[in-house]
Amino acid sequence: MSAVAITRTVALPRGASALERGTIRVADAVTRWATARAERRQERHDAMLAAIQAEQTAKADPRAADRMLSQMGLRGR
Repeated sequence: MSAVAITRTVALPRGASALERGTIRVADAVTRWATARAERRQERHDAMLAAIQAEQTAKADPRAADRMLSQMGLRGR
């Protein structure tokens, strides 16, 4: 997760129209959505990387292929 603290302080120009205020609100919402999406993607990436590393460090069972073949009703090596 990101360590950046996001604040919602928006500097509106003096005499901003309703369209400008609305546009700033939309831009703020899009920024929040994009930031949240990037954080979710990073979390998924970290989880997948941890799973891959765990799989690669686990000791392989030399008889696993033979067991799988016998479950399918086939002969081993």
